[in-house]
Amino acid sequence: MNDALTATTPLEPGLKLLTPETGDENIEVPYQELIGSLMYIAIGTRLDISHTVSYLSQFNAHYGEVHWKAAKRVLRYLKGTKDLQLRYKRNGQTFPTGYVDADYGNNLVDRRSFTGFVYMMSGAPISWEARKQRTVALSTTEAEYMALAEACKEAIYLKTLISEIFAVTHPIVIHTVVIIKAP
Repeated sequence: MNDALTATTPLEPGLKLLTPETGDENIEVPYQELIGSLMYIAIGTRLDISHTVSYLSQFNAHYGEVHWKAAKRVLRYLKGTKDLQLRYKRNGQTFPTGYVDADYGNNLVDRRSFTGFVYMMSGAPISWEARKQRTVALSTTEAEYMALAEACKEAIYLKTLISEIFAVTHPIVIHTVVIIKAP
């Protein structure tokens, strides 16, 4: 991948992956090893690839050529953004602020929604997650509610952790956007 062109996004916009047909699956490539390495990077420092890696990891047991190309696109994206950094600033914001969202039923395989959240403090992320929800949401509101529940669990953990360092008097604010389309 040294000579590969860079990509501007970790996942091709609008790409919907499905489990490959019998005979097209499990090509002889180190797909699972690549996804494992990308997961390590996403958990440690690169929240910008978290959703993509979570999405691609669904196909660890059954993958094909299209999945391999999507995983290599993440490498091309990382190559093009290798100079990005997490920078914490001394700006007086000593308490995290959360941002949470969910996509409603966007997974074509099992119709489960994805949850994503990030907590920012001192100008950079301190905690984040992107994963498929455990159950199928029956509405956009329910998907957002489940995402908020996961984000609140993380907020409680962060508040407990931070209260061991600082005197905690400030509530953690969590932002979300709910868009309801009229019929």
